[in-house]
Amino acid sequence: MAETGTNLISSINKSGSGVDLGKLVEGLVAAETTVKQSAITKKVEAANLQISSFGQLKTKLNSFSSALETLENTNARTATSASNAATLTVTNEAVAKDINANIDVISVAKGQVVTFDLTDGSLLASSSLSASSTIPQGSLTLTLAGVNTAITIDSTNNTVQGLINEINEISGIQASFVDATGSGGLALVLKSDTGTTNTFSLSGSGGLSAFTTTGMTENSSPITLSVAATNAVFDVDGLTVTRAVNSITDVFEGYKLDINAVSGGEFNIASAVVSTDARDRMQSFVDNINEVKTFLQTETKRGHDGAEDGSLAGDATAAQILREIKALTTREIVGYSNESYYLANLGVQTERDGSLTLDTSKFEAALATNPDLLNVVFASKYSTDNDNLKVTGSENYPPVAGSYSFSFTHGDSNGTLNGETLTPAENSAGNQVFTGSSGNAKNLSVELLSNITTSATVRYGQSLADKLQKYISDITSSSGSINLRTTAINQNLSDYTDEQTDLDTKIEALTASYNEKFGAMEALVTQLNKTGEYLTSLMDAWNKKD
Repeated sequence: MAETGTNLISSINKSGSGVDLGKLVEGLVAAETTVKQSAITKKVEAANLQISSFGQLKTKLNSFSSALETLENTNARTATSASNAATLTVTNEAVAKDINANIDVISVAKGQVVTFDLTDGSLLASSSLSASSTIPQGSLTLTLAGVNTAITIDSTNNTVQGLINEINEISGIQASFVDATGSGGLALVLKSDTGTTNTFSLSGSGGLSAFTTTGMTENSSPITLSVAATNAVFDVDGLTVTRAVNSITDVFEGYKLDINAVSGGEFNIASAVVSTDARDRMQSFVDNINEVKTFLQTETKRGHDGAEDGSLAGDATAAQILREIKALTTREIVGYSNESYYLANLGVQTERDGSLTLDTSKFEAALATNPDLLNVVFASKYSTDNDNLKVTGSENYPPVAGSYSFSFTHGDSNGTLNGETLTPAENSAGNQVFTGSSGNAKNLSVELLSNITTSATVRYGQSLADKLQKYISDITSSSGSINLRTTAINQNLSDYTDEQTDLDTKIEALTASYNEKFGAMEALVTQLNKTGEYLTSLMDAWNKKD
């Protein structure tokens, strides 16, 4: 029987056509499928490059956001103190102003400290005590800052540690014990929070009457007033200031003043923007933006004169991100004053290639004229032009940046913010607070410090750094444009896999079809050749007989 199929084509049949049918079939199949195969391969490679590029972009954007956060927390303003008696720290650069003041620390805030020598015969009468040592049962009344708190000591808590635990449940005072001798000579130590308002006393009854502090002095025993409560008292340019704590945030707005020791005389504290620090900070901001923009411009660039396209050329999502970053760095920045600001005000300019550069001379001149100008880049700020108002707002859902009108008339129950009539809430200080509930001023809160007729402009300025961080957070989130685009590309890859499967099926079918057709042809040719050979042999035999 004539041989057909793949066995016939796998080798050249010397009795057949002499054609390498395997290569012939392969060539014919390739001719019909190469264009489609090439298109699928290119689409798969392009999709994988896009996914990789979006992954790199997301990493760069997150790094940029982290860098912005670092820059926001890096102060260009430097605070100094000529004495260790007090230190000055910038806490909110957005509201901090230049300072040049003379300080004289008269006293440091201290908490009252009372020591009970528990080894004394009137108390526990033992020189070998521990936390579990038994104390008499009875009642104590602790009077702290004018407030009385009852303490009951019974069979469930009549130990040294039990007493300490009960006292430590009271806010504003701390109890502990100290082994003064190293062998059980315990002293009970009570210490209040700082300030003269935190003076305390203890009175006992029953078995605890000996713990009454009435009449104690710094020299009395077994109950000793070890430290008297005092306030922090200091002069600022001749004005005497008194506070109950040593860490003070309401003397210089945007600063923390820490009182550390009595100074014994005046010394200077100061704060100012250091132009070189500010310049370096601004240059870092510009460099970080340029890194992201350069990556996007390279990846979205169309190839010319034979050059290859960028991996994201023609991608609408990547192009939109690049446009938005460009727009954010060129739009006006509002809400810091009656004026609008631009990066150009700080000496930042856009070059022909789209990159940003910093003119340091213009930058330093701008800061010399207005040291607060750096806030528009690094520090969002709530403000007002009226001393009777305090403006705040939601950190997570701030109002739209801008300036808004506020008015309140004494005797009225409502106020008006940005044209919206509002009913106030009362805060812990007893002041009225008006909070926008709709429109651009939504979540903007205005506190009326005195109940008098007030009309003013209130503002919220959102820094460029915060705008960029918000935008980056949005587009890199799980529901953001980068993730959505990457998901779409992965779906395309799945579709391309289906196309490849269909093409592979077509290749198999074409190969089988051509194998069958050429196999049959080869069998016929072989049969004809054999018939020819037979006839030739027959003719040769006839010729020999002749």
